[in-house]
Amino acid sequence: MKKNLWFMLVVAAIFGGCASGGLSLPKANNNSNAANTAGSNDVIVQKVDKDDVRDIIREEKMLPPDASDTELIFSAVGEGIAPLNTVSTAQALALAKRAAITDAYRQLASKLYGVRVNGKDTVKDAMLRSSTITAQVNGLIKNASVIDENFNQGLYRVNVELKIDAEKWKELFAY
Repeated sequence: MKKNLWFMLVVAAIFGGCASGGLSLPKANNNSNAANTAGSNDVIVQKVDKDDVRDIIREEKMLPPDASDTELIFSAVGEGIAPLNTVSTAQALALAKRAAITDAYRQLASKLYGVRVNGKDTVKDAMLRSSTITAQVNGLIKNASVIDENFNQGLYRVNVELKIDAEKWKELFAY
């Protein structure tokens, strides 16, 4: 029985972590042999809860802050080129802007939902005949806002930002 208790306490000491407020094991008895008195220092065992581990991980900057009122911010930059065959410069500007916003939404969706990549290779007579790779993004982007936009030399650039509650993010995307 005493041997099992020591084994359980040693395992707890190894896997339980170390900090104050733990369980102290008694010092070795004076009547025991020299092998037992060699380790006469107290062994401290502590039960570590999940919040302590989360705090340590957060301090090491391995996780974002975990507060229910915080917002996570995702941003993307979209670019669109003005087509050459437009009726006016205003139409070219409007089409470039639409392309840039669509590109930014696509990039936000790829950040939030991921990208499905499919590939197909055709080999004949030990030679590659054709290779096709397709990338597809499917997702719903709501409440994204344009932060910055500019038009320079036919290229329209848009910065888009999406703010989402951290708890909502965990509900929707934690997988």
